[in-house]
Amino acid sequence: MWNLLVVEDESIVRMGLRYMVDWENCGVCWKAEASNGEEALQILEMEEIHIIMIDIRMPGMDGLELVRHIRKREYPDIQIIFLSSYDNFHYVKEAIRLGVVDYLHKPTMDEEEVLTTLRKTVVLLEKSAVKPNIHWTEKERNEWLVSLLDVYTYPYERIEKELLKDDFAKGLWLSAFRMRDDAVDQILDNGEAGHMKFISIRYLVDEYVAKDWGGVVFHRNHREIIWLAPASSKDREDDATDREHYLDRLRNKIFELLNVSLIFSSSSVYTKLQDVPQAYLEAELKFPVNQQSDSLYVRMAKEFVDQHLLEEVSLLKAAESIPISSGYLSRIFLKEVGESFSDYVIRNKISYSQKLLRETNKKVYEISEMLSYTNPHYFGKLFKERVGMTPLEYRNR
Repeated sequence: MWNLLVVEDESIVRMGLRYMVDWENCGVCWKAEASNGEEALQILEMEEIHIIMIDIRMPGMDGLELVRHIRKREYPDIQIIFLSSYDNFHYVKEAIRLGVVDYLHKPTMDEEEVLTTLRKTVVLLEKSAVKPNIHWTEKERNEWLVSLLDVYTYPYERIEKELLKDDFAKGLWLSAFRMRDDAVDQILDNGEAGHMKFISIRYLVDEYVAKDWGGVVFHRNHREIIWLAPASSKDREDDATDREHYLDRLRNKIFELLNVSLIFSSSSVYTKLQDVPQAYLEAELKFPVNQQSDSLYVRMAKEFVDQHLLEEVSLLKAAESIPISSGYLSRIFLKEVGESFSDYVIRNKISYSQKLLRETNKKVYEISEMLSYTNPHYFGKLFKERVGMTPLEYRNR
């Protein structure tokens, strides 16, 4: 496998690129990522890299300056591919002068263009004296990590250090993430798109924890995401409350970016890697039998939303109908459902509006009024934020 480093300051671009093509089928291992030039140079000192995809315009050290540093440090066989949102001849000319393989225009590049560039890059590497690494594929890596979870499959005789680079000497803990039952149904109904969404969730978990905690992230059968974490974060010692708050923030970030509700369960801290099966069993036993895990009050609040969806629904009205305090309902709703009460109402209203757009000829402003949004522009803004397109675009797609 030829090792690839991607240097791009926008995480959403890195995510899209990572799953745009089948890298391993091209003989390329997605080895590392960096969000700026300084990070990239640090990675080059620690890892053997053969191909670098670099955003030409980044804060701080830009792509052109990074390549000049790479050439000065005598990495003659590294092949460079530039990425840019700027279709500017000056950059193209400078890229050619620095001896890059190709220059891809981010807004217009597609899978076939990236594959063509990769094939050209691999041909150049094969002609050089450099030899590819014998490297785990992503599937092999994931299968090996899954084998750690069970005492009957645990590889006691062989621990692959390259897959467990983080220091677990001070102990470890494990967290498992699942999509709520309703979210699972939505994703499975979307076929290939749903599969890609699960991969995006796993990738986002991986990227989030890598910054300030570390560990390894993998999955079981595209149904459950596992995070094996060092006992402490990178900055300080942590206790169980810190870990719980951190997982809450992670869950909220995933909902914010991907609009998917997760539930999670975590183990206590264990002393050695051989304890991973026990840590996983502890986390699994902490999951509720019913993944929905809604308390009576949360179920009643959801029923209130269902019954009054076409009205102006508020947390206060829902709390009064139960009755409990609005503050308490707000806290338990967020903890159990993974999103705030108001976000839950908006999500259900938007979902119902999608049904009306598909199945009726009602105008957008009429649907807006039906859902008690007196301002159709505000309704359109909410719709686009959650669906990714305007109501009219959704109807006409």
